[in-house]
Amino acid sequence: MKSFILCILLCCSSLVFAQKTITTVLQKQDSLSVDRFVGMDNFGASYAIQDNILIKQKDTKKWQYNNFQLGEITSVDILNPLKITLFYEDFNTVIILDNTLNEIKRIDFNLIAQFKNLAAATTANDRNLWVFDTNTQQLEVFNYVQEKTPIQNLPISEKFITLKSNYNYCRVLTETILYTYNIYGSLLSQQDLAGVTDFSMTNTEVIFLKDEQLYYTNTDDVYLINLPSDRIAIKQFSLHDDILYIYDGIVLYQFQLKKPTKE
Repeated sequence: MKSFILCILLCCSSLVFAQKTITTVLQKQDSLSVDRFVGMDNFGASYAIQDNILIKQKDTKKWQYNNFQLGEITSVDILNPLKITLFYEDFNTVIILDNTLNEIKRIDFNLIAQFKNLAAATTANDRNLWVFDTNTQQLEVFNYVQEKTPIQNLPISEKFITLKSNYNYCRVLTETILYTYNIYGSLLSQQDLAGVTDFSMTNTEVIFLKDEQLYYTNTDDVYLINLPSDRIAIKQFSLHDDILYIYDGIVLYQFQLKKPTKE
């Protein structure tokens, strides 16, 4: 009997979770053949990874960066197109690039005084990075010029999945919770999002992937994103200037979100 009641409750919870929806309008779609689509920056340049080479393209201009000695590119953060953050997890190293993909700074975390074993590294403000240290299970703000950690948060007990950031906030996704921190290191909120595998964010909005479907949230409310076709395989996605980019491995789609209005 208890199992039957639990099953009913879980079904009801899933139904409530999916009741609210948000619609999309297809703005553009282009053929694209790359290993990974990274995103679009504030100047209209696109970024992708092909054969472990970072490629930036705007109009007819193209720039490339590769460093095969550091292994596979784990992540690329284009929040600041003048200081792009590349993270190579296999070699525990971060590379800072300028707007033409020339190397500005290299931070080998194996060599710094306070050794850190990173699972993620993204852009923060000034000359800082958001990093997640697996040795301590802590989110930190790391100054890569001084090689010091001015801000360190409390350890997170759940298994780390990924983190995303901007100049003001950082969000850490674990197997069950999405944590939101400000640049001063304060924990602002934590949202139960079990089963989420990836997300994209702005200051106030989050789009996340769960069970091969995309959802939108701006507060505690969660909306299922209705796409014009349910046959789009979501390989990568990102949110920029109210445009949702989805790459399925063959086509790059651009959708305008029709966001919910406050009643």
